[in-house]
Amino acid sequence: MKETQKKKITIKDIAREAGISPAAVSLILNDRPCRISEEKRQLVREIARRENYVVNQAAKSLATRKSHMLALILPDIENTFFSSLAKQIENRCREAGYSLIIASSDDRKENDWKLLRVLESRGVDGIFLILSMESLEDEKELAGELALLTMPYVMIDRTRSEIDCARVSFDHEQGGYLAAKYLLSQGHRKIGCVYRDDKEGSGKSRLNGYLRALKECRVPVRQKYLKKGDYHIESGYLAAQALLATDCTAAFVCNDMMTLGFLRKLYEEGRRVPQDYSIVSYDDSLKNYLLSVELTTVVQDIELLAREACRLLFGSLQNSVCQDLSKIVLPPKLTVRKSVRDFA
Repeated sequence: MKETQKKKITIKDIAREAGISPAAVSLILNDRPCRISEEKRQLVREIARRENYVVNQAAKSLATRKSHMLALILPDIENTFFSSLAKQIENRCREAGYSLIIASSDDRKENDWKLLRVLESRGVDGIFLILSMESLEDEKELAGELALLTMPYVMIDRTRSEIDCARVSFDHEQGGYLAAKYLLSQGHRKIGCVYRDDKEGSGKSRLNGYLRALKECRVPVRQKYLKKGDYHIESGYLAAQALLATDCTAAFVCNDMMTLGFLRKLYEEGRRVPQDYSIVSYDDSLKNYLLSVELTTVVQDIELLAREACRLLFGSLQNSVCQDLSKIVLPPKLTVRKSVRDFA
C-alpha cells in the first residue's frame, strides 16, 4: 500500500494549537522581539520541533528581500590554495547564518561574467570574487562588468589597484622577494624562477619580487633561468625539465601546484631535495601532504585572508547606506624548513 505523505505544517497550524496569532508565531520562530510569555515561546518551539516545521526560505526571502545566500567565484577548485580558502570562507559564512554557493570559472573570463549574471539572478546577497587572470587584463571591461553588479562584493587575492572596490590580497611582490632573498642568503646564485606570465596579478608580482632580490644582491638575471608556467602541475614538471638542462642549483617555484610537478620531475631524474637541488615554494598548502620533503615556502595565511574578506562583505551587508571599499594588503612570511641547501 502506498504510504500517505504527511502534510507540511504551517505557521497557522502552530498558531492554532498554541492559541496565539500567526504573526506572533513568526516572531518567535525568527527570534524577533515580541510581548509573548516565555512559557508560550517554549510551547511554540516545542510544537515546531515535534512537527518538523521548516521555515519557507523562499517566502522569507521575498518578505525580507534577503536570501541569506552568498557566493564565491574562484578560478580552480582543484587548486589546494583555493579549496582551502573556500572551506575557511564557508565556515565563517555558516557561523554568520549564511549559506555559500561555490562556483569555479575554470580560470576563464567568459565564465566569470556568466557566473556573475547567474548568481545575481539567483538573488545572492553578496559575492566573494576571485577572478580569472583573463578578466584582470582588461581594466575597462573589468570595471564595466563590476559596475553592473547590484549587490556588495569583495575581490580576493587577484586584484587591480585601478578598480575602486573592497579587496583583500597579499603582497605578492614581497613574497617573491622573500623567496629569492633567502636562496641568495644561503649562497645560491644560479636561481631559477617558475612563474605565471600575467600582465596583471600575482604571477607578475612574484616575478618582480624575485628580480628585485637579484638586483639588490647584484646577481645578473639570466633568461635561461626564467620558465613560464600556468599554476598547474604539468607546467611545473615541464619547467623542471627545462631548468635541469641548465646549471641552476635552486628554484623559486611560484605556487604549490607547480612545485608538485617540479618535484615529480626531480624524483624521476634521481635528484634529491635539498642535497642535489634546492626549492622554495609558495602558498604552503602542501604541508599536510608531502612526506618526503619539508618545503621552505612563502606562507599565505589563508585563515586571515578569509577572515578579512568576510569582515568586509559582512560589514557591507549590514550597512544599507554604502559598501565598505577598504583595500587590505596582507604581509606574506617565509617559513624555513628543509628544502634549501646551504650553498655558501
